[in-house]
Amino acid sequence: MMTFTDALKSADLSAIRSFPKADLHNHFVLGGNREYIFEKTGYEIDPISKPLTSMNEMDAWSAKFIGNRFNSIEGRKLLIEATFAQAKYDGVTILEIGEDVWGLGEFFHNDINELIYAFQEANDRIAPEIELRLQIGLSRHCPIDYLEDQLKHFWGHKDFYSIDLYGDELAQQVENFIPIYEKAAENGLVTRKPQKTVWF
Repeated sequence: MMTFTDALKSADLSAIRSFPKADLHNHFVLGGNREYIFEKTGYEIDPISKPLTSMNEMDAWSAKFIGNRFNSIEGRKLLIEATFAQAKYDGVTILEIGEDVWGLGEFFHNDINELIYAFQEANDRIAPEIELRLQIGLSRHCPIDYLEDQLKHFWGHKDFYSIDLYGDELAQQVENFIPIYEKAAENGLVTRKPQKTVWF
């Protein structure tokens, strides 16, 4: 009988998908099923054809194929749906996924319950067998005072499981985020340990 390790070594995607697994770091804007998006919108997103070597390359690909096309509440919800569709297809049973704090005002009218519902509703409708672990996302380039202000909407909501830093590791010193991580720990969130940035 083939094991998960055997499937990985042989690059057998069908076998890999047949094993239950956890996806503990999914940025849903880039984690969706391209066929699902095409069926809903007619818009084709080309797959990445070779490994990306930098954040700049990733940003360039994202700007070309994602850009501002989904910058609406309907578009954001579609991307969430597509991510659950992809996770289900890939055999994921635990999905850790979330919205960046700036998305609360940009797409969800600063209504934290609307944001939470968008993820839970897509989970229940598309892949109820998947355990949702909702994550709070922080963009490293955002000023700390801005992040702290936005996080006031998130603290105290037991629907959130973890918190994580996204983006360019050179945007600012990781030590700047210590107060936020301390507050997250007080709120019982799993904290993804940020790597210390080395400045030259």
